[in-house]
Amino acid sequence: MHWLSHLWRGQSLRARITIVATTLFAFAVITGAVLLLVLQRASLIRSLDSQAIKTGQSVASTRMTGVRPTNVVAAAGVQIQVLDQYGAVDASSGTADRVKPLLTPDELAAAKRGQAINIPPERGNTNQELRVLAVPAGEETVLVASGLAGVEDSIRILRDAALIGCPLILLAMGMATYFIVGRALRPVAALRKGAQEINAAGLADQRLPVPDAHDEIYRLAVTLNAMLDRIDAATKRQRTFVGDAAHELRSPLASLRLQLEVAQRVGPAEDWPGMLDEVLFDVDRLEQLVGDLLALARSDEAGGVLRRREPVALDQLVSEVADDYLDARVPVHSSTNAVSVDGDPEALRRVVVNLLDNAVRYASSQVSVDIAVNGNGTAELVVGDDGPGIPEDERERVFDRFYRTHESRSRDTGGTGLGLPIVRDVVRAHGGSVSLGDNHPGLRATVILPVARSDQDRPG
Repeated sequence: MHWLSHLWRGQSLRARITIVATTLFAFAVITGAVLLLVLQRASLIRSLDSQAIKTGQSVASTRMTGVRPTNVVAAAGVQIQVLDQYGAVDASSGTADRVKPLLTPDELAAAKRGQAINIPPERGNTNQELRVLAVPAGEETVLVASGLAGVEDSIRILRDAALIGCPLILLAMGMATYFIVGRALRPVAALRKGAQEINAAGLADQRLPVPDAHDEIYRLAVTLNAMLDRIDAATKRQRTFVGDAAHELRSPLASLRLQLEVAQRVGPAEDWPGMLDEVLFDVDRLEQLVGDLLALARSDEAGGVLRRREPVALDQLVSEVADDYLDARVPVHSSTNAVSVDGDPEALRRVVVNLLDNAVRYASSQVSVDIAVNGNGTAELVVGDDGPGIPEDERERVFDRFYRTHESRSRDTGGTGLGLPIVRDVVRAHGGSVSLGDNHPGLRATVILPVARSDQDRPG
């Protein structure tokens, strides 16, 4: 059986479908042929018995009227015997035995009970098997023996036709199935060939062929092409991200190298404290950039799904973060209402820190952070500043990775260009949204988060 299983697995899908379909069809055809033969024989036997009973009743009616000839007229292939009350032959047809009854006493008793008796050819002095039925005629019994040669001939012809026709039908079925399955699987072969020709470098210009018929293979091709679209988009984002990250990392590294080379040439006479401040500034930039890159990498790896979820007191978290900005270049004023959200406390802390860093970096005189609870089961975190703001046509683009407005491109004031993208990724993972608007003057960042279930169930 192992070799049979190995042989089966080695066949193509087209061959396996053809074998299974042809086998099932063969089972159906053979079963149908056998049933046809059985039912046809039964039908012919019923017709033969019906005719024999009519013949016997006709003879019995004649005998009951008192007409009792010793010779009885019978159709060709039919023998008739009339037995008296003692079982002796009283009359018979021309081909029937005039002395010896066709049935034995036991068979005669069974025939009188309505049972049909089949007797061998030699008992009826003929070359075919006979089927005998008994019809009562008063004290006498009429036996009608019909030859079964016609029935057997009909069944034999039908059987021979089945033996010749069934293999031809099965052969035609197998060939048709093999051809149809081949046509049906042709789009699959095209998909496989198209998949072999696709490579990551040229993914943008390559897609799998879509068949004309809107069937399962069509839907599979469309689904696979949609998957390739997503892979292509992800690949482009990754390449852009890697290129932008390399560019952003190159700037502080080049600055560090330049300062260290100058210090190496000038020596101790240089202003070491000032140079160290510059070096530390670039190190801080590198540290912030690497931290943002790691945060984005973790977010991409998680696929927008939170790794940790627990109740977070948003008002306490904002107050703690705001206290860290007591020595900031502009004051940070906070106004909070008690509210909890379900989420990752570290990720939410990073959202608040990034928004406050941006606000403090560009604010002219102050920064405000407020928390409000909306009636629709959401909490609203608003961070505002009175700085130059962001033009309306750029407020969506600043959420793109490494994108910075013209006002934020300088080395002293510009960030990494990753703060707001991180904010949007984290907020979306929490089921919320973030948007930018006018603060008159300045910029206002609004974060909407779902309130924790425990707060929603709390009576107002």
